[in-house]
Amino acid sequence: MIVMVSKKILSVMILFVMVVPVGITTNFLNISGNDVPLTMEQKSRQAVGDVPPDNVTIVVDVMRLRTMTVNCDDPGLYFKIFINGENSVWMDQVYNGKDIWFEWPTAAATIPYDVNKTVIIQIEVWEEERGQDIQCDLSKEKGPYEGGKTITIFYDLKRGEWTGDDYLKDGNGYGHCSGFEDGNEDENDCEIWFDIYQWGDSGWWGNEDRLTYWEKVHVYGLNGSKNYGNVDFNGDGIPIEWEDKYGFDPFAESNASEQDPDNDGLTNYEEYETSKWFSDPFAQDIFVEVDGMQAKHPWEKPYTLPKESQNMICNPFARHNITLHIDDGNLCGGGDLIPYKEGMSGRDLMAARFKYFLNEDEHNWKRGVFHYALICSQIQWYGRPAGGRMFYIDAHTVGGQYVRNWAWAFYLQGSNYYKAFASVFMHELGHTLGLMSFEGIDNEKTRFPWYKEYWEWGTYKSCMNYRYVYKLVDYSSGDDPDHDQNDWATLDLTRFTEEGW
Repeated sequence: MIVMVSKKILSVMILFVMVVPVGITTNFLNISGNDVPLTMEQKSRQAVGDVPPDNVTIVVDVMRLRTMTVNCDDPGLYFKIFINGENSVWMDQVYNGKDIWFEWPTAAATIPYDVNKTVIIQIEVWEEERGQDIQCDLSKEKGPYEGGKTITIFYDLKRGEWTGDDYLKDGNGYGHCSGFEDGNEDENDCEIWFDIYQWGDSGWWGNEDRLTYWEKVHVYGLNGSKNYGNVDFNGDGIPIEWEDKYGFDPFAESNASEQDPDNDGLTNYEEYETSKWFSDPFAQDIFVEVDGMQAKHPWEKPYTLPKESQNMICNPFARHNITLHIDDGNLCGGGDLIPYKEGMSGRDLMAARFKYFLNEDEHNWKRGVFHYALICSQIQWYGRPAGGRMFYIDAHTVGGQYVRNWAWAFYLQGSNYYKAFASVFMHELGHTLGLMSFEGIDNEKTRFPWYKEYWEWGTYKSCMNYRYVYKLVDYSSGDDPDHDQNDWATLDLTRFTEEGW
């Protein structure tokens, strides 16, 4: 269940007055994109005339927290965030849910401004339990105690960058950590998305440019007291604060907006456009819009992708430093329920994709950024029902009624309804990501033990193998030298082109 932490305006404003120093005032300045960097001589003059702040407020902004192996349907979670050794959480609050999105920053501390100082930040998440609370694992560090579960970060006041358990280009994403990174997945593991920035004496709650005073003056030759949020100095469509955060030159004449450094099929411009949902230009992301279907009868449940299944699907991708973003209504348009139809043909599926995914616009911006999935009732497939199918290069479907009808059989085989749903969804998604031409994939003779192929391909432990679909939520890592392949190394996240369709 995704939980949105609502805005409590009165309490937050009271908290704002208590925490933020008196010197911080609102500063609405008229900033235009015509501001240009200064020459070195102008920089020197400005550096003398521009007065640095006496204090800065370090803000730790946790944006999302997702449980991975917390064995509770509705866990109660809370933070401990230490800034230079002091617990700086603004509000002692317990958050219930397995996927929690936050609207307000979580912690802050005001400290003297000294560009030569490093700020030590530690982030902990705890689960409420009767008798004794349990710390959740967020860290790549190994160990059963706090040091192996806490994120420890060294924040640079000068550039606003950080190192430690999380750093730029670390593979898992800047401001993204998970307990899976230490290889132990049995420690109440969670993953967390966060940002760290600072407010100066002239800043306020709405200061959005993330630039430090020092880098405005000494790196970019700008006015240290101005807010440059959303200003695009080089005309590539990406504002300075995003380019600065990820190490790009916001004044470069060369256009970096069309580059794809992490090879996930999203250009830097598309990474910026989806950064509100935590994409990262140096860590691979997959976006999938998921729609459902209305039930046949009012007393029945509609056909949707269960939240329990979503969590299962996200975990194996996280294990391989790929963030799977599932939009069932919480991002930018997913969650539609199309009218009920007994059996969806290929033509029906294409029509649904055009109407509900592309909004009847072949040039819709989501094309080439998002994949599409439709959870329907039944699928027409060569005269027989099927659990799922890929029906376009970026689109697949799952027959929800098929999974419901066979749930009893999945239980007998050691699976369950949610795992079966997750497995077949991941199977069809794998096809859209290029898992196609391998003999162990979609081999009809691997279904039943009276075929020799069932036994030959038993080493290919992947949901792409019909022997394991509905039972296993993972792709193979290719560990066996015989009748196996490394699915994860075969995935093609750039596969959005229309060749062959």
